[in-house]
Amino acid sequence: MRFSTVYKEIVLDTSFENWKKLLNYYMQLNKAHLLMLKRCKILPEDICIEIANGLRKIQSDSIEEKLPEGFEDLVFLMEKKLSELLTAEKAGFLHTARSRNDIDATVFRMCVRDELIDFAYQSIELISTAVQRSKDNPETLLLLYTHGQPAQVSTFAHYLLSFAFDIVEVLQEIINALGAVNICPMGSGAITTTGFPIDRRMVSEYLGFLEPVENSYRAIVTSHWIIFPSSLLRILMSDLTRFVQELIQKSSCEVGIFHFPDDLVQISSMMPQKRNPVILEHLRIRANVAYGIFDAVEKVFVNTPYQDINENGDFVLFKFIEGLSIAKQAMILTKEILQKVDVDQKRVKELALKTGATATELADELVRTFKISFRQAHSIVSLYVKSDMNYEILAEAFEKASGKRFTLSQKQIESILSPEHFIKVRKITGGPQEKPVREMIRRIERVITVLRRKTETLKQRVENSSRRLEDDFSELGVKARS
Repeated sequence: MRFSTVYKEIVLDTSFENWKKLLNYYMQLNKAHLLMLKRCKILPEDICIEIANGLRKIQSDSIEEKLPEGFEDLVFLMEKKLSELLTAEKAGFLHTARSRNDIDATVFRMCVRDELIDFAYQSIELISTAVQRSKDNPETLLLLYTHGQPAQVSTFAHYLLSFAFDIVEVLQEIINALGAVNICPMGSGAITTTGFPIDRRMVSEYLGFLEPVENSYRAIVTSHWIIFPSSLLRILMSDLTRFVQELIQKSSCEVGIFHFPDDLVQISSMMPQKRNPVILEHLRIRANVAYGIFDAVEKVFVNTPYQDINENGDFVLFKFIEGLSIAKQAMILTKEILQKVDVDQKRVKELALKTGATATELADELVRTFKISFRQAHSIVSLYVKSDMNYEILAEAFEKASGKRFTLSQKQIESILSPEHFIKVRKITGGPQEKPVREMIRRIERVITVLRRKTETLKQRVENSSRRLEDDFSELGVKARS
């Protein structure tokens, strides 16, 4: 059949380029399916041996650069190659009890599974980097902002752990989503399975899946295998854009809290004074672009029929893979940033004291020492901050509002307002004092251990299944040569 030139160039040729990248998965599937047909005695052993011989031969051959005229896709091309080796009749036996529908669905899931496993490892590395820097900086002061304004003093460790917990939360769900990805459509046929007595579980195990998809129609029509991870990756990219905006603001000359080494900075070709930490912008670009791709992957399924449709095809799959590739770059850049960014302690203290970022603790101390309400203390300290920290105005405002004598000295006030004291008294779970920070670190390390073990278990399952498949297929090849 000869296709329209436009259709071939835009659709079929593009699909062929995509499928060439999936060829290894397709060959694994062929081997697993053939071994199953043999074991279930659906095909005679001699036919299976001949097909195995042919598969070994075409696997070692190079694939065409362009899709030849008259072919719809790689599946038909490979079947033709097998026919040329074995005859069309013998080669045609391989397609017994299967369809391009379950082939496509299975290959796509295998690809997404491997990519997500790799991304999980990368995420664990980023989390581990944040945790290590937290361990190294339990007392490094940092000024936190709310609504774009200086708010309260914290520590660099406390700040980084907040971000790390966000990544952990998404990664936990990504690993859970792998459970929706890693189930096997093979054996579903076009949509209703087959009348042949196949063993779906055998093929599933050979290909490293947890189990066959429980419903054959769902195996073909569901979009959860790609929408679940897409939605989670989109959330993670959103988190990265928020985090990088924070870094950009705190790196500005006006704030000047974060400092980057020269190897992460570019200069102006004209302005000698410029130091531009543009790695932050490149992170933001990649996170935003990846976000857009994942969002598009989700939206492409909106208002589409719950049927076998091309939205579930290779075009959308490779958009997802493109987004994941860009997301990986964003994660690598984030890791580099976290490893090398420094906090200017002098600037933190200067801004904290100038803006009254520790004033909450003074209000709290007035409540504790003088037994007045927090609302009274809040009003008194607010006047004090507005007066540019004038001690006399503080004492006068206190005595006027409370009717009590103010007995705290100026030196005591300065001690209460010190950033170090502000951190020291915040011992509550989740706070920035060293003890709760250490507790958070221990907790997150326990979670990382679990996530790493789950990821490794899944990876080992896939690798062990692949080895078992190759070993069993090799035995079929040995019989062919003997």
